[in-house]
Amino acid sequence: MLELKGIIPALTTPFKENRSLDLPAFRSLIEILIEDGVHGILVNGCTGESWAITDDERARLFEAAAEQAAGRVPVVAGCGAMLTQQAIAKVGQAEKAGCDAVMVQPPWYVMPNEAEVHAYYLDILDSSDLPVMVYNIPRRTGIHLSIDLVDRLADHPKVIALKESSKDWLVLSAMIRRVRDRINVLAGYAPLLGLAAISEGAVGFVDSASLVLGRRMVEFYEAATTGDLTKARGLQAEFSKLTPKFMGVGTFPASLKTALEMVGRPGGWPRDPIKPLNGEQRQQIRAALIDAGLIPAEANETAAA
Repeated sequence: MLELKGIIPALTTPFKENRSLDLPAFRSLIEILIEDGVHGILVNGCTGESWAITDDERARLFEAAAEQAAGRVPVVAGCGAMLTQQAIAKVGQAEKAGCDAVMVQPPWYVMPNEAEVHAYYLDILDSSDLPVMVYNIPRRTGIHLSIDLVDRLADHPKVIALKESSKDWLVLSAMIRRVRDRINVLAGYAPLLGLAAISEGAVGFVDSASLVLGRRMVEFYEAATTGDLTKARGLQAEFSKLTPKFMGVGTFPASLKTALEMVGRPGGWPRDPIKPLNGEQRQQIRAALIDAGLIPAEANETAAA
């Protein structure tokens, strides 16, 4: 069975200025990240503006990701939905495209009870041979997966991992202790929780900041997992200082896309209703990246989103 661990960036979905899908830029971003040394990629998650993607575009993204990765790293496809059948259809797209696993969050907005959420996952698991990473992100879904529910799902042979993104250290710690004997736990928010998560037993991160931080995030993971605490603490301090300065500007992921363009990586434009950053906001991002040493102080402003 596939093992998901290490640094798995949650990819943005680049759009052109007319807001059409930019597949060449998407492929280029994947190639850059693989060269960074990442251990997997996630397509069509929250960072990828999954809510803004059509069925056809999603299929093309899954296919492009599988083709570009070419077996060098696992490709995880974001497949959550409000309706069970919609999620199953997305999983089918991922399987047809050759993705290696799927990530599924509980339905949002409809607010099903725990028994219904459990049934939702079981139906999805029964629909495909692809392994599943369960995704807990309550601020986006309105549902906080309980430790007991994740514990039950961890008994299923096709559930291989949990992405825990509640931003609650006590929840992350309890999840790791409860299920690490059966599935891998990967944390969100590596710049903020990284070293603590590794020390507690997390095996990696599914994170969007790694798109910008690149090789530095891989170096942090390697230092944290090999006992080089001096290096890991230093990098963690850098990340925790930088990330709030560029992740909290504008509406996510507009600031992330801007930061990507500024460090010379494909970011592209966000899709409406999310708007590109204005001039003042762009200067905030630029100043943060200069302060972190990710771009030189004399770097020219770009016209990209």
